[in-house]
Amino acid sequence: MQQMIGTYDWFLVFLSYVISVLASYTALDMGGRINAARGRTRLVWLCGGATAMGLGIWSMHFVGMLAYRMPMEVHYDVSLVLLSMVFAVSASYIALAAVGGRHFGWRNWTVGGLFMAFGIIGMHYTGLTSMKMNAVIQYRPLVLSLSVVIAVIASMAAMWLTYYFRDDIGRSRIYRKVGSGFVMGAAISGMHYTGMGAARFISLDHMNWMSNELSVETSLIAYVIGMMTLLVLGIALVTSFVDKRLAHHAAKLHESEQHFQSLFDYNTDAVFSIDLEGRFIAANPAVEAITGYSAEETVGRSLSRISELWSTDELNWRFAESVKGIPQKFEMTIKHKQGKSIDLSVTCVPIVVNREVTGLFGICQDITEKKQAERRINDLAYRDDLTGMPNRRYLLETLNGLTEAEEEFERALLVIDIDRFKLINDSIGQKQGDKLLRQLSDRLHHTADEGKVIARIGSDEFAVLLCGIAGGESEAAAEALQLHERLQRPFTLGAHKVHLSLTIGYAVQSVAANGEMLLKHADSALFYSKKQGRNRIQAYSSEMDEASEQKLALENGLRLALERDEFEVHYQPQVNMQGQVIGAEALVRWRHPEQGLVSPGLFIPVAEESGLIHLIGERVLRMACRQNKLWQEAGFPPMPVSVNLSNKQFEQPHLIETIREALQESGLEPKYLDLEITESMMAADANNAETTLRRLKQIGVQVSMDDFGTGYSSLSYLNRFPIDKLKIDQSFVRDIAHESSGASIVATIVAMSHHLGLQVIAEGVETQEQIDFLRDKKCDLVQGYYYSPPLPPDDFERYLQNMARSAEPA
Repeated sequence: MQQMIGTYDWFLVFLSYVISVLASYTALDMGGRINAARGRTRLVWLCGGATAMGLGIWSMHFVGMLAYRMPMEVHYDVSLVLLSMVFAVSASYIALAAVGGRHFGWRNWTVGGLFMAFGIIGMHYTGLTSMKMNAVIQYRPLVLSLSVVIAVIASMAAMWLTYYFRDDIGRSRIYRKVGSGFVMGAAISGMHYTGMGAARFISLDHMNWMSNELSVETSLIAYVIGMMTLLVLGIALVTSFVDKRLAHHAAKLHESEQHFQSLFDYNTDAVFSIDLEGRFIAANPAVEAITGYSAEETVGRSLSRISELWSTDELNWRFAESVKGIPQKFEMTIKHKQGKSIDLSVTCVPIVVNREVTGLFGICQDITEKKQAERRINDLAYRDDLTGMPNRRYLLETLNGLTEAEEEFERALLVIDIDRFKLINDSIGQKQGDKLLRQLSDRLHHTADEGKVIARIGSDEFAVLLCGIAGGESEAAAEALQLHERLQRPFTLGAHKVHLSLTIGYAVQSVAANGEMLLKHADSALFYSKKQGRNRIQAYSSEMDEASEQKLALENGLRLALERDEFEVHYQPQVNMQGQVIGAEALVRWRHPEQGLVSPGLFIPVAEESGLIHLIGERVLRMACRQNKLWQEAGFPPMPVSVNLSNKQFEQPHLIETIREALQESGLEPKYLDLEITESMMAADANNAETTLRRLKQIGVQVSMDDFGTGYSSLSYLNRFPIDKLKIDQSFVRDIAHESSGASIVATIVAMSHHLGLQVIAEGVETQEQIDFLRDKKCDLVQGYYYSPPLPPDDFERYLQNMARSAEPA
């Protein structure tokens, strides 16, 4: 018995390595397909992959065996060859099943790796056993053990690599998979050739040895098996590649469908699809959340069958336009299942398949809250908060928004003002005042019929727009009179009855170019009516515009006069009954650069109405204090100078501070400043008036009541308020010598004032007869043209000097 030494066909060895690498790459690729597949598809891939992988490993082994050239004839036991193939396929199946499972832990790895290793070992050594020859095989234990170790390590590595690359996404993983295939192929080939090295072939008959040349038949078998295996592995890889691409596209399609379904299902807006016959195909959950109708109640049914209120002409027209391929976006109001109204913003887009419209997608957004907010904003913009009536903006837009056809008919606008509402509001309180305004608006609202618009355009002003009147100004006058009579009826506030005095001004469209001008004309009529007297009705005339323009020009002139310092202060002496000058009244004059001196009776009312009286009055106060101090410094006897306070000045919160500043700036002692107020100031708000007067007395100034007897005050005010002097109005002084009533009033005022400890000064004295009467009634002081008109400061100084010289003894 002698050991035989064989040789290798290196080309077949290389072919076996190629088969091994390709089989390894196939195993790595199949792991990914098996992992991705489910159900029967997974079983098909598992079986097909195991067959391809097992055949590849077996083919590598068999080609490797055929590459070994023996010096004798060798035959193979077909049953054992098939058994070795079964080992390879079975091991591959177990390995791929372990790797392709959903969970891959160390147990799967260990069990799968060992099964694959022992399957390869079984395949290898079963294949050696299948060799039939005139020789026996003996194994080197150490090398055989090494081959087993290599098989285990290679199998474990193959298992891990197959698991690692089963989610083969990305180009970089393909490169790494190819590299791993080369490494696994080398490991499997290494195990095979290590196992071949463990075998020793001992000849039983050395006489029958043949040459080491491989027979043509054996070489052909090796090439055929190799080529067939490569073909099978190639088919497996191509199949895997095609399936992978199909699966990738299917996954993308499924992902896209899931994206769309998520957008459909989880959209907070109602999304639905409708076929060309108007039936719902699908509806997302938001449809039920917004409309109250579930998918079961909508899908398969038409709009009209769900709710008759849903199917409108506009909606049907919008759907028809969408079917033509024109997307539509519009707003509509529908009824919720529970009956409440819902405002929707609807978008309709066509569903186009193969360039044909097959249905519609509808997207509905619930804009109910938005619409409610818009309505609230609209109410805030066009409605009065207190009464809920239309406001001034609404009236103007209504006036300017009338169509040309409507403008063919005449219109009239009535503006109603509550006389002295501030006084009423202060008397009854703001809460009751608001209640009174609401009652008035309700009464106006009940008078409204077709063709009338009623609005609150100011705190105490209302407007009534009459449209389409045929009688012109006469009909407007009749409407104003009727309205005035209705509003004159008493209003009930708790247990009290309140009667209102109302002034109405009105204008007709024939004298107005547009709506704004109509309102301006009605306002002009109202203003004119209030100046002429309250609680009356006044129609507009063009002369009122001229007066308004003059007033505006006068107001602008006053503003320029303040800037240019055109105001002067003239002084009228106040004389006692002995003919001595003991004071003066400061009177403002406006020296216009073109018109000369402007009458105070002309510009003072405009200054009060425009609010300029504050600035003018403060300037007069400072000039009077400064001039009085200059006279004292010039050596004239100290005397008080009287300065008139207007109603608006007296109501200013900073009046006391202003007077203090004027005294401090001039250096004048407070006792030489006399402030003249009117009865109307105290009648407006007696409590505040008393507080202000007492604060003035704390400063040290004197206080006189001007124009006494012409106002509304009670005689009790004289005892209540800290007043130093009473000035008898010139209307009583003028006719004391001719009318017994005037003389009686003057005598009474003088006697009452002395009884209260007050000084009395009569103004407007012009004759000796008046002087004699007043001296007889013991009046303290007089003021008027009898002694001197109001004089500029220089002339007043000369007057004082002349009076002083005339008083000197001869």
